[in-house]
Amino acid sequence: MAILKEIEKDLKTVSIIKTISDTYHQIANLRMNQIREKVLRTRYFFNELLNIYQRVKIAYLFSQKKKGNKEIFFRQTEKEKVLIFLSANEFFYGSLILDIWKKMEKYLAEEKTDLVVIGRTGKYLAERSGWGQKMFYFELDDVEPEKERMEGIFEFIKKYKKIFVFHGVYEKIISQKPKITEISGWLSAEKKSKIEKKSYLFEPSLEEILDFFETEILAILFSQTVFEHQLAKLAARVIAMYNANEKSKEVENSLNILKNKIKREKDNKKQIEYFSGLKFFRK
Repeated sequence: MAILKEIEKDLKTVSIIKTISDTYHQIANLRMNQIREKVLRTRYFFNELLNIYQRVKIAYLFSQKKKGNKEIFFRQTEKEKVLIFLSANEFFYGSLILDIWKKMEKYLAEEKTDLVVIGRTGKYLAERSGWGQKMFYFELDDVEPEKERMEGIFEFIKKYKKIFVFHGVYEKIISQKPKITEISGWLSAEKKSKIEKKSYLFEPSLEEILDFFETEILAILFSQTVFEHQLAKLAARVIAMYNANEKSKEVENSLNILKNKIKREKDNKKQIEYFSGLKFFRK
């Protein structure tokens, strides 16, 4: 029967999908476990490092204001602000990349600024959105971000005074969320008001410490953000592939039930025809 052939064909397709999703799930789970401990172990350290960076910058601006001096930026900035969209080169990361883009899109709607997109899926989303501003595009490997490319991206973004990174963050295996991380030590007026302005004694000097943060620590903060995003992507893929595998099993089970039902109906029809023939023969 034509219907049985179609069901057999669908079963083969579902079997292939199930195999692929199971393979992707196992690979993503292995890679996630390889970097999860490292990222989570260093997360608190880098969050505190960013807080210190912000406090040092506030202390510097406060001291310059008291002295009546004009603030100096130790990085040679050429532009005011940049938004960085960390996406991916491949699909199968659930809704994480789209969720990050939606969060960024709201931000872009309120304020026109330069946009840096990292990853082919991000480029696709930005181009399809009809966003008319200038976009700078870079690629990074999804599995092992290349050091040289990361350095190249950082050389580009460090020319901006304010650097905002939109990325995924791992909370737990079933929860990855979009996040905005400001890595250039810049604070909003609201956050500035929450940090108590105090005079500190710095050794060797406030300027030298801030210079170190502006030129050295910033690159480390950017790298940590990239690895945070990588962990979130892998966790999202683990969940997405697990769900795809489970859905494949459900479809496979439904197709097998339908296949068996059609076979039974076919056998019953044959038996009915057989006994009808015997009845006619006896007459």
